[in-house]
Amino acid sequence: MSSLDDEDLTKDTTPGRGQGNGEWLEQQLAEALEAWGYVTKRREDIIALEADVIARREEFRDCPDDYIVAECKDWTTRPIDEQTIIRLCLLAFSARAMPVLCHTSYLSDRAWRLAQAYDVLLLTPEDFTWDELPSLTIQRPSRKTANHRQPKYPSQFRAVRAIPAMFKRFGTQKVCEAPIYGSSISSPCYVVDRTGHEDYKTTIRR
Repeated sequence: MSSLDDEDLTKDTTPGRGQGNGEWLEQQLAEALEAWGYVTKRREDIIALEADVIARREEFRDCPDDYIVAECKDWTTRPIDEQTIIRLCLLAFSARAMPVLCHTSYLSDRAWRLAQAYDVLLLTPEDFTWDELPSLTIQRPSRKTANHRQPKYPSQFRAVRAIPAMFKRFGTQKVCEAPIYGSSISSPCYVVDRTGHEDYKTTIRR
């Protein structure tokens, strides 16, 4: 893993950095993950959206971070907004993986609250020097947040009834936690099997 110390990492002089170019940070994160025992790929599609970095631990620990979907934002001053967190969670939860946000700026207040509520692992390039993937951080406010704000545990950002009662499952029927996909031509289905979910109507008017 390349060291970030003593390097000139400005956007003007670093290959793969620049306006709209996240290649440098994606590469740095992939190298860090590989040093931490992961197999990685960059810019892979998950259903119909592209993930910056995906990773799978080489030796499974039966932990949520055995599988990772990461979004990289190499921004200088622009804050990470809530849409970034929402998109990342959509990708990660569809793949039943841990969402990881690697960034170089800071999170808006709303984005930080969402990251806490949905257990998004927040990384910065400074974290790449660790010996292993850092754990989820409790009570770590984002940069440029109000100094007087009291730190809270992630559970305090979640509603008392996080899931509507309508979706409560009764009995012993097994319900899949994520979409099930068959062959490459099949469509996603949020049920155990696709029985009764194969009938799609054409939108072409005859």
